Amino acid sequence: MPADGWSFFQSHLAGDDNGRSARFADARERNHLVVRARWLILLLFGLYGMVAALLFSSSSYGFFVTDRQVLILCLAAVVVLVYNALLYWRYESLSTLPGINALQIVLDLSLVSLLIHFSGGAASWFWPVYLVVSIEAAVLLERRRYVIAVGLLGSLVYGLMLLFEYRGVLPPVKMPFVDQALHRDPLFLVLMWSWVAVLNATVAMISAFLMRVIRQENRTARESRERLVEFLDNANDLIFCVRSDGRFVYANRVWYQALGYAPEHLAGLRFTDVLAKEERGRCLMAIQEALRGDGSGGSIEGRFFGRDGRVIHVEGSVTCSRQGGEMLAWGICRDVTERMRAQEQLYYLAHHDSLTGLPNRMHFIEQLQGALAMARRLKKELAVLFLDLDRFKIINDTLGHAAGDELLMETASRLKGLLRESDCVGRMGGDEFAIVLGNLQQPQDAEKVAGKILEVLAEPVVVNGHELFITTSIGMAFFPRHHQDPEELVKKADIAMYGAKAQGRNNCMVYHEALDQDSEKRMIIEGSIRRALERNEFRIHYQPKVQVQEERVSSFEALIRWKHPELGLLPPAEFIPLAEETGLIFAIGDWVLDQVCRQLRRWLDEGLAPVRVAVNLSGYQLQQQNLVGQIRQVLDRYDLPPECLEIEITETVVMQNPDFAVAVLRQMKEIGIHISIDDFGTGYSSLSHLKRFSVNTLKIDRSFVREVDRNTTDAAIAKAIIAMGQSLDLNVIAEGVETEAQLEFLKRHQCNEIQGFLFSRPVEAEMATRILREGLIALQQQSSEVLPTG
Repeated sequence: MPADGWSFFQSHLAGDDNGRSARFADARERNHLVVRARWLILLLFGLYGMVAALLFSSSSYGFFVTDRQVLILCLAAVVVLVYNALLYWRYESLSTLPGINALQIVLDLSLVSLLIHFSGGAASWFWPVYLVVSIEAAVLLERRRYVIAVGLLGSLVYGLMLLFEYRGVLPPVKMPFVDQALHRDPLFLVLMWSWVAVLNATVAMISAFLMRVIRQENRTARESRERLVEFLDNANDLIFCVRSDGRFVYANRVWYQALGYAPEHLAGLRFTDVLAKEERGRCLMAIQEALRGDGSGGSIEGRFFGRDGRVIHVEGSVTCSRQGGEMLAWGICRDVTERMRAQEQLYYLAHHDSLTGLPNRMHFIEQLQGALAMARRLKKELAVLFLDLDRFKIINDTLGHAAGDELLMETASRLKGLLRESDCVGRMGGDEFAIVLGNLQQPQDAEKVAGKILEVLAEPVVVNGHELFITTSIGMAFFPRHHQDPEELVKKADIAMYGAKAQGRNNCMVYHEALDQDSEKRMIIEGSIRRALERNEFRIHYQPKVQVQEERVSSFEALIRWKHPELGLLPPAEFIPLAEETGLIFAIGDWVLDQVCRQLRRWLDEGLAPVRVAVNLSGYQLQQQNLVGQIRQVLDRYDLPPECLEIEITETVVMQNPDFAVAVLRQMKEIGIHISIDDFGTGYSSLSHLKRFSVNTLKIDRSFVREVDRNTTDAAIAKAIIAMGQSLDLNVIAEGVETEAQLEFLKRHQCNEIQGFLFSRPVEAEMATRILREGLIALQQQSSEVLPTG
């Protein structure tokens, strides 16, 4: 910005009064303020002296001041006038002298002491002038300790004067109304000096504090204005200011860049020079209306011509302001050239998703309306499927949005390949898709299609050399059973999709009315989850893991619970998915890790045997930057060995991006942290993948344990997992063990550990401590107690 434009703009923003306050931090301005105050005080003292002299002359006391006293006081006044004048008119040259501010303060103290001595000494009424000098020091001196030193110096000078008068070095001046014996009374002199010293020191400290605050506020105001000027100059909009004759007085950087002008061109440029001819009348009218108004403005829309002839489409607003007696018009415009060009593609973009080419939400609803009309005529059922890719955000965060886009395009391609020509699929936004299945013979046909979709989308996808495994949650709603309105059908399918996610993801759920209550419950949870950490509503429960052959507690799994004030104790399945969506999973995960390590430290301090505690890690936490470093910091904070901590990650999360998971798990294993693959058997891992993972433990999912004693398929899967773990030298844990028959089966096939209600539900830390002390005896005793649900 040119120098003249900068000064104009700065003065316009600040105004004269604000400008002076902003310059208060300047030494010259402060000095001039003190000089003017000194003149005022001198004038007031002179007037007071003359009035007092006239009054005394006409009184019984008479004019008691001697010629010598009058001469000294006049000389003192002349000295003040001389150095005050020099400081006012010759400050630039005097300011180069070292200690000029301290010098004038010393002169003032000396002259004030002289005035006090010749006006009665200890009985003088003029001792408060010391307080004025302390305030003067606060204005002139920036360092607080210097101001306090001046206050102490004034007190010292005053005390020396009283001492000299008491000793007879300075003969006390006789004053009316004053007993001369007071000058010889030590108690009076000490009390008088103490009073003046205390007040002077107090005023010095208060003045120093207040001046420091004032300087800081002035400095802040000045910096704020400078930031505002910088902000406007670097704004993304075109900002300019013109006078009533159309001449430019200011333009910001974007204006110069957009129109191709340089700052030196601005002086000779008028607003009409940059306007298209057909736009001049309308734009000039808007500016003239703003100039004639009271500060209000209007809109401006048109085309600017750049210096090179190119056209810039703009739209914005114009307002007016007053600088002195001149009215100025301020324009704020946005370059909409690209938007105007993009309007040629609006029709397609309004109906289709630009990434996948699928119909977008609006066009999908239009197609659904047509399908519903056809279903009514044919009296057939119609199904709406709502799909959401599970943990898609992890792909974006770990491999980048380009990989995520490629995955979305592959998903769209697979969906289109599965459906009939009469069906339609659309992208509803993000990683959400919707499908219309029309002309159904029976509802089971739609469920078969949904099952096929789950299978096809679960097949690995290779993106940028990475093999990815993506699962999908599907919600389904039927016409006319659930609703006849297209928007409502999509909404109910969406609600059913969240129900599928709550059931563990990678499945399909048909809408039913109970899900509406779950939706309301979800809204309550969503509204209060952000405050749960602040209100300390989360709890950590510990479920023991029992070594099968020796029947002893070998470790614990830490399980988070939410003690909701309205909904009661909530298991993680009801709020962890929402925490993942909102990003709160990171704060919750950090809190869980800290609480577990704190409890481990407490157990060690109580002399209990070291025990390992497993902490569940969300897929979103797995992709955090420096995750291993964060875990190491918590362990160091509580002085814990890494071997006491076990990280549990579900098989589905691990297999979603195996290459990334391998790198993170290897880092954890290298520092000594135990790694456990949770819900094993529900994902897509193979022996080749397991060999790559640095894991210690496999956990057989409870779905295979539930009927392991009576279902041959579940029994075969459980035996195969146990055999696989033994062949890879991995510890195998079966979760969800609730019956003696299940325990006997697992014992017989040499499963290492079990976890389940048969031995213990998840318990609070106090019960876990008791279990560590008493072992299985405590487990058996607490089995009959009322315990929190798992």
